[in-house]
Amino acid sequence: NGTNHYKIRYKIIGSASWSYKNNIDSILNQKLLTNLIPLSDYIWQIRSHCDTINSNTSNWSVTDTFYTNTNLYPTTNTLTTTNINYNNAVANWDTLSNVNRYKIRYQQIGTGSWSNLGPIYNPNSSTTIPLLQQNTTYEWQVMCYYDTTNLLASLWSISDTFTTPSFVAAPFNPIVINTLSNTQCNTSSELTLIVSQEADEPDIGTSIITSDGGSFDITSINSGDSVGFAIMTTSTQNITATLKAGIVAGQNYAIINSYDSAGILIGFFSIENDNGGIKVSSTSPNDGNNYTSGFISEIHFTNLFINPNIDGPLYFYANINSELNDQFNDIDTVQIWCNSSSISENSSEKNLIGIYDIFGREIPETQNKLLFFKYTDGTIEKRLLLK
Repeated sequence: NGTNHYKIRYKIIGSASWSYKNNIDSILNQKLLTNLIPLSDYIWQIRSHCDTINSNTSNWSVTDTFYTNTNLYPTTNTLTTTNINYNNAVANWDTLSNVNRYKIRYQQIGTGSWSNLGPIYNPNSSTTIPLLQQNTTYEWQVMCYYDTTNLLASLWSISDTFTTPSFVAAPFNPIVINTLSNTQCNTSSELTLIVSQEADEPDIGTSIITSDGGSFDITSINSGDSVGFAIMTTSTQNITATLKAGIVAGQNYAIINSYDSAGILIGFFSIENDNGGIKVSSTSPNDGNNYTSGFISEIHFTNLFINPNIDGPLYFYANINSELNDQFNDIDTVQIWCNSSSISENSSEKNLIGIYDIFGREIPETQNKLLFFKYTDGTIEKRLLLK
């Protein structure tokens, strides 16, 4: 009677310092002690606090002792590390039955400074260890949790170790492809702009793609109108976005916003009618590491581009700068035709001569590789066939 709350103290027998559990509700008659050391003898006591300011307390009780057994909950000890590169690696382990989730910890060997990953829910059996340093040896371990709390857990597993390699940057060499859904002069066409990079190239900072002919039909759109879609493909994800007009400033300039499937704005760029052709300009946000893991970016304008009103080659020019001030320039060509009738269209039909790689070698049609299609009319089309 008269107890406001309890306080418990406990320690390994022979230890100089106590650990405490404070403000235990007076209606309770038990308290779980956690994070104890296995195979150890403990001593503990309790006392009553009769007010909220701890000025009126009982003496410490008589002592009780107990002994901690080894942990009864098994952990997985089959660990492997795969996909090791200079800044991340994939940790893999064998799953166990009745496990709710896993926690991973990792560190540079010998530092004693662990970082944690998780929770990783069963039956998942792998996770990426991020933000690593090159030429560095790491170790990692797994802990298994058998309920939704942090109480029923295993000990840490044995360690698996791995060493990250040196980082070797790839040359800044984006691949740029421009295509039209039709090549009839003075007609609307779906314009597709594709930019891709290999892993470990410097990140793109700014890109400008222009043409020497054609135009965007900006007068036909209003703010909020859908003008196409975009697809971003990386090694870990595929994002499809809707392109909508943002600010429309007259007949020659507009901001195009990109929205993900949840309607969240994830990027924007500008389109212009400029110097007798078009201009598409974008700036990529700096993610801090200056190098890409590789991607393919596709922008599809739905019938917004108007082909030139004369036949002949339509040139597209790419001017791309990396975050490290590398420069890349490229020229692509699409042949525009002005056919007055189906007869003249058939008479000017072109036939494929061959398909070539970037070294001029004739090869079969191949996916995910830059190809050059040579035709009987003298034109060459550059294509990247995506799987």
